Amino acid sequence: MRQLRTAVVGVGHLGRFHAQKYARVSQLQGVYDTDGERARSVAQELACRAFSDLGELLAAVDAISIVTPTLQHYAVAREAIARGIHCLVEKPFTFTLAEADDLLRYADAEGVILAVGQIERAQMVMQYLREQKFPAPRYIEAERLAPFKPRSLDVDVIMDLMIHDLDLVLMLTAAQPQEVRAVGVAAVTEQADMANAWVTLGNGSVANLAASRVVREAVRRMRIFWPDRYASVDFLQNRLTFYRRGAGQVPGIPGVIEDVVELQARDALESEITAFLAAVSGQGMPLCTGHEGRAALAAALSVRQAVSAFLSASTLPQQQGE
Repeated sequence: MRQLRTAVVGVGHLGRFHAQKYARVSQLQGVYDTDGERARSVAQELACRAFSDLGELLAAVDAISIVTPTLQHYAVAREAIARGIHCLVEKPFTFTLAEADDLLRYADAEGVILAVGQIERAQMVMQYLREQKFPAPRYIEAERLAPFKPRSLDVDVIMDLMIHDLDLVLMLTAAQPQEVRAVGVAAVTEQADMANAWVTLGNGSVANLAASRVVREAVRRMRIFWPDRYASVDFLQNRLTFYRRGAGQVPGIPGVIEDVVELQARDALESEITAFLAAVSGQGMPLCTGHEGRAALAAALSVRQAVSAFLSASTLPQQQGE
């Protein structure tokens, strides 16, 4: 993998981190950004080239990360695939499902690896749960709350935050949504800044997801329930705790055994990029394939549609006599 020539398209806040990881695990050729000064700053930091032309960059690499605003994902990936360049596209995969489907068809035809940056899959707690091969959980609840930041405002809170937990729900259940009910509020922007979704999966599992980008303190938690136990996940603390029936006693909960799983901390973004480059080298699969990224996008769009319906209904004028 060290021999792979790489680059990053879009080196804003997150793109800069992508470039740093590529510099560690591959031959970072350079970066490109529509903000030339930003590109030059990151290139100087990492001793690589700041490309002023996207086509010139694509001619010099084997694989790229696309970390532009979502509206630009499709055009950049389409041009890269045409040149046989493997792509890791940040979430959300594309702006529409039609764009996602076109990229998937084209990548399959060209033999190009197309991965999506659903980074929570790279967290140690999620990798541990996948390795245990548990059956599909019956119920999942998650909270993903973040303080307001003046970036990522090209998308709503569903595409910004909730899509992470939607993707994990699809991964853990190996099922697709059958019914979606959701509410949301546009608190400080023109788009939904808070949302809650109730998702019923095709296998009967249910997920209750809450997301907000207008809170004081960050929270990223998930609770996963099976018939005989449940797992409590704290993504910020890299903590996984199981609670199961047995001859023990958790304070306030008799007949329950608590089992804390010790997990080593690791760099999730570097793990995601390393898995992508390994797939490019013919060694395994990306942590999130293009098809899985498309499924997460479809679920998020279903939640967005339900939230839009809720917002529209809540702004309808009351009829006389009500």
